[in-house]
Amino acid sequence: MSEHTTLRMEGILKEFPGVVANDHVNLSVERGEIHGLLGENGAGKSTLMKILYGLYSQDHGDIYLDGERLDLESPQDAIDAGIGMVHQHFMLIPRLTVAENVVLGEREPATAFRSDAEDSWLPAAVRNNSLVQSLAGQFSLGLDVPEQRIQDLADQYGFDIDVSAKIWELDVGQQQRVEILKALYRDVDLLILDEPTAVLTPTEAERLFDSLERLTDEGLSIIFITHKLTEVDAIVDRVTVLREGENVGTAEVSSVSRADLAEMMVGREVLFEIDRDAVDLGEPVLRARGVEATDNRDIEALSGIDLTVRQGEIVGIAGVSGNGQKELAEVLAGIRDVTAGELVVNGEDITGAKPKTFVDSGVSFVPEDRLQYGCAEDLSVMHNATMKDFRDGRFGDRPFLDYGELRKYAETLVEEFDVRGVSDVTETNAGDLSGGNLQKLILAREIYRDPDLLIANQPTRGVDVGAIEFIRETLLEQRKAGTGIILLSEDLDEIFDLSDRILVVYEGEFVYETTPAEADRERIGLEMTGGGGDDASETASSPPQSVATQESES
Repeated sequence: MSEHTTLRMEGILKEFPGVVANDHVNLSVERGEIHGLLGENGAGKSTLMKILYGLYSQDHGDIYLDGERLDLESPQDAIDAGIGMVHQHFMLIPRLTVAENVVLGEREPATAFRSDAEDSWLPAAVRNNSLVQSLAGQFSLGLDVPEQRIQDLADQYGFDIDVSAKIWELDVGQQQRVEILKALYRDVDLLILDEPTAVLTPTEAERLFDSLERLTDEGLSIIFITHKLTEVDAIVDRVTVLREGENVGTAEVSSVSRADLAEMMVGREVLFEIDRDAVDLGEPVLRARGVEATDNRDIEALSGIDLTVRQGEIVGIAGVSGNGQKELAEVLAGIRDVTAGELVVNGEDITGAKPKTFVDSGVSFVPEDRLQYGCAEDLSVMHNATMKDFRDGRFGDRPFLDYGELRKYAETLVEEFDVRGVSDVTETNAGDLSGGNLQKLILAREIYRDPDLLIANQPTRGVDVGAIEFIRETLLEQRKAGTGIILLSEDLDEIFDLSDRILVVYEGEFVYETTPAEADRERIGLEMTGGGGDDASETASSPPQSVATQESES
């Protein structure tokens, strides 16, 4: 052990019914380093860190921080020891300010009620009353929140946050930094970040990386849980790889390649480039004309969208987050109303129809937010796998459903799509699955219906390299089977690898159209930020030339 080692986890074992999540794992972290914890979804990364943060108790093994053995029975024990954790799903109260969220949970009595708070507006007789102080400590955030100290802390690390702003007013990247600020305010020495970029755009991720480097310059140690090899290259000093709950190795990032790390994660060679065979296009499965829609604030998000998708075609939608992609996907899936225009699926005008009509018309939808919109997290894997099909009589007539057939169908999806972490499809809830495995379950449900139109919004966001390979191959298989696919992704490589046509969306309009073979990445980048010039809109509004036509001409 090095004299600079700040954390040691030795022989950590954690078992759940039917699953060994951590199998005698060892981990060491040096002072002032960013240590990556890499592995497939379900490899045991989050479980190991929840043990370190006191959310779980290990069945066996020891934890040492700066040479002192820790007994962690709760997150408060971890915080008291100098360990902070930022979870993948934020734990913020939208109606409170940044400062109020940061001090929320402090065990000190509210400042305005303390006997030494001379600047309190309360009369001294009330302020010094022990009963009032006790009640205030339990039920109040304090009327004199230490905003200046929190603002100074945010400014010190370049977080660019107004701590008096309400959480709901902040973008996702700023909310991520508020979560980190909560930990820093409690003066932690070791910070755990669980998939911190899962909901961030590439630009927001870069800003986060800059902030993390500032933190380590101050001597803070960071454990960075990820499954993205690009992030390991960009920010991590050393990396430990977990596979099926076991530590398969720790390495200096500078001494290993992405291919090496991918093979350590998956246990086999991973293909980073996928062959995309030519496909003859069929009839249009979608015609959208003049579509307009508003966002949740009733502000126009889509402005006269025209889009045609044919059988066997993948149309990639590229754009910076927040330019109408979410609203477009929801309109095409029937879960957001249009304010103008028409939607025709398989020749039938279903504009304004209920979501069930879209489902019955052969439309499948993989939403951007898998937890909030893609599943019922408190229901079983079986219920989630079959929820779009039990009405069609396949599993019997309600209320007399054939639960044996429901189980068999769900088990087939779990096996064919390699959904891990399911001990029993009727007992394991969807919300208990890791992010990548939940994504595969949703994809399985939507694709196994053999849809005519598949809308895939960020289908590989937040999943590991092995699952990305599987999901991309699955989309290409559906394309070959004749499904028309709309792929919305902020990963330009994914757009180029999978798409037959590429459309760039900016401020709710298509401003540019091209194909992967003809595309200029620099031009696409300019179009995504509104810098393409007048000729872009002319290109986007011209009638699209089908891939089949392009191939015949060539």
